[in-house]
Amino acid sequence: MAASFTADSLPAALGLGLQPWIAAIDTATAGMGQHASAVAANASTGIRRRIMPTPLLDHALAQARLATDAFAVAVDEQRADAARLRADAIAAIGELIMWLQDAKANAVTDELGLGW
Repeated sequence: MAASFTADSLPAALGLGLQPWIAAIDTATAGMGQHASAVAANASTGIRRRIMPTPLLDHALAQARLATDAFAVAVDEQRADAARLRADAIAAIGELIMWLQDAKANAVTDELGLGW
């Protein structure tokens, strides 16, 4: 199942970090759930390190992580609801991308020349 979106519309510092998360959700099969969760954790942490946090962005990140983790468990257990949970995780990432459109780079990101 391919995602109907990419992170290409985001600043490079965010889009490059989010792309592996999208790919992990798109491609995970039985036995890959732990990998998908780890990629989501890594991407989420990386994004948090680049943005000025807001409650809405924090919520969107948390929801995307929860949806990814629920999918990861289902895919590893080969549950019947794995396809629905994959779609939920993709939708949560889409919501996150929407909120990241308005994200502001934090001071560290700007100092590194990665701001947008």
